[in-house]
Amino acid sequence: MKRIKPFICLALVIGLVYVIIIKPRKVKSEYPPYFAKLNKALKEKRGGESAGIIDLDRLDSNVYLVKKRLGNDYKLRIVTKSLPCLNLLKYLMEKGNTNRLMVFSEPYIAEILDTFDADSLDLLLGKPLPADALPRLSAHKGWNTINWLVDTKERLNEYLAFAKKDSTHLKLSLEIDVGLHRGGIATIKEFAEAIEIIKQNNQYLELTGLMGYDGHVPYVPFYINKEKSIEKAFDNVQQLYGQFVDELKKHYDAKTIASMTFNSGGSHTYFRYAGYKGTPVNDIAMGSGFVAPQQFEDVIEQGHKPALFLSSPVIKKIESAKLPHAENITALTFLWDPNLKVSYFLLGGGWPGEAVGPMGLKKNYWWDENDLGYTNLLPNQSIMGSSDENDLHVGDFVFYHAWEGDGMLSFNKVVLYRQSGIVGEWDTYKGGN
Repeated sequence: MKRIKPFICLALVIGLVYVIIIKPRKVKSEYPPYFAKLNKALKEKRGGESAGIIDLDRLDSNVYLVKKRLGNDYKLRIVTKSLPCLNLLKYLMEKGNTNRLMVFSEPYIAEILDTFDADSLDLLLGKPLPADALPRLSAHKGWNTINWLVDTKERLNEYLAFAKKDSTHLKLSLEIDVGLHRGGIATIKEFAEAIEIIKQNNQYLELTGLMGYDGHVPYVPFYINKEKSIEKAFDNVQQLYGQFVDELKKHYDAKTIASMTFNSGGSHTYFRYAGYKGTPVNDIAMGSGFVAPQQFEDVIEQGHKPALFLSSPVIKKIESAKLPHAENITALTFLWDPNLKVSYFLLGGGWPGEAVGPMGLKKNYWWDENDLGYTNLLPNQSIMGSSDENDLHVGDFVFYHAWEGDGMLSFNKVVLYRQSGIVGEWDTYKGGN
C-alpha cells in the first residue's frame, strides 16, 4: 500500500497540472481597430439589421495584386460561382480589365446573358452541362458567346446532335484531366478521337480551347518538404497539359492554336503561374481570391486582404447568464470558463464563417442540446459568449469572416464599405442553382 501511495499522489498532481493547462483563461473581448471603425459605420447608416459587407478598398487591393502577378502573360477569367452578385462581377470585370467569365449554374448563366451585353462576353463553362440545358440557354440573347465544356465523347456526340437538329454552331472547350481526376479526357487517344469528331463536323462544332483544372495541387498528402511536393505537382500539371497541346498541333495550324484558350488555375494556385516558364496555359481562373474568404489562408498569406464579412447586431446582452435547468450551478461553469459569463443574443448569426470581431467572443457550448455544434447558431437567433471584460453592447455588430465567397448569399444585399464609410449596396444573386 505504501508503494501505491506515491503513484496516487503523482497521478493527482499530473491530473491537477493537466486541468490547470486546459482550463480556459479569461480573454478580454474587444474590437480590433478595423472592426471598431466598421462597427461605427454600420451603426450610423445600417443600424439594427444584419448585413453582408464588401470592403471595396480591400477588393481593389486584391484585384491590383492579381493583375500585377499575372501581368501580360495570362488572361484573367473571373469565376462566377464564387461571386454570386452581378454588380460585383461587373465591378471586377471593369477593375480587372477582362470580359472573361467562368460559369457553372444554368440559371446564373441565363441571368448573366440577360443582364450583360452578352455579345461582348467570353463565357467558359467550368463544368459540363447536360445536353438538355442547350435548348433552354439557346433561347437567350448572346448565348453563342458560351464556350461549352465537353468531358467525354458521349457528351460531345450529344452536343453534336443538338447542333445538327437546330442547324446551329457550338463553340467547344475540351476538359482534360491534368491530375485532379475529377473527370475530363484522360488519354491522348480519347483526346485525338474527340478532335477528329469536331473537325469532321466543323459546320456545327468549333474547338476554342482546353480547360484543365489544377485544384488538387495544394493538397499533396505529404508534410515533409510539403512546398517542394506542391511545386512538383504543379510542374506535373504543366507537363500533362503540354502533352495535350502537343497533340493539338498535329490537328491544327499554329495560327488556330494561338487563338485558343488554354485555361487552368484558381485562387489557390494562380500566384504559382507568375513568372513560370514552360506552361501552355494562357487563361487563369480566379474567383474567391478577390474577396479572400477564411478558407483561403494561402491567398491571404500571399497578400490578399479579407474583403467579405457577414454581420449581425446584438439585440440582448445578459451580464451574468444562467443556464436553463441548471441555475444553481451556472456559477461553476463560469468558474471553469470565464469567457462565457456574458451572453449575447444576436439578431441573426450562424452565418457560414468564423467570428472575428470583437476578438474574444466564442460560441456558448453550454446552450447546445446536442454535439452537432449549431443548435444556438441559428440564422435568426444566435448566442455568443464573452468574459466580463468586454466592450460589446446592444446595437453593436458581431462580424464573421465568410468561409467562402458564396457566404454573401445569406443576404439579399451586400453593403459596400470604404474607409470613408458606407458607400452603397448591391443585390446578391437570387436565382438558385
